[in-house]
Amino acid sequence: MGKAVGQAWALWLAGILAIVGGLLLLVNPGAGLRLVKWTLGLFLLGWGVLRLVHAFTGRRRDRTWLLLSGICVLGAGIVVLAWPGVTVSALLWILVVGGLALAAVDLIGAFVDRRRGPHWWLYLLRGLVTLVLVLALMVWPGETLNVVRYVAGALLILWGASTIGEAYQSPIHDNVYRAQIDREVRRII
Repeated sequence: MGKAVGQAWALWLAGILAIVGGLLLLVNPGAGLRLVKWTLGLFLLGWGVLRLVHAFTGRRRDRTWLLLSGICVLGAGIVVLAWPGVTVSALLWILVVGGLALAAVDLIGAFVDRRRGPHWWLYLLRGLVTLVLVLALMVWPGETLNVVRYVAGALLILWGASTIGEAYQSPIHDNVYRAQIDREVRRII
């Protein structure tokens, strides 16, 4: 039981942080550039760290994709927070590059895992929706703070919900793993 909880807690926390960050961006119509920068930067930094933690504590087959996505997200968070005079255009391009990287990781991961995991299509769906949102951000005429805020909020909620879905798929919900737990519990009792 401890192994399953140990593998999923980072994903649960990352998912909840993402949803909270996305909601903060969406429900605050008067958000200034500074608030958007700090909300997005702190979220990306924290989420990247939590994904890296999960990469080293989770199942071996998930490690590559968690590691790649954690590095992408962590890098984007560091850039957002370290840039003292970040502009709306800079935030837009950080979201575009980070979103394209995450979409690529999800799409490649879905293709690679399609024979091994029954939930490969969720990664495909997340990758496609991320790609659509990023492309909308790229082609939106005259990027404004509100456009960046809305798309960033939608991306955070999408990534958070899907990360909670990943946490829910932890080994505790695997019938084989559950049978092992049942045997261990019977042996102890």
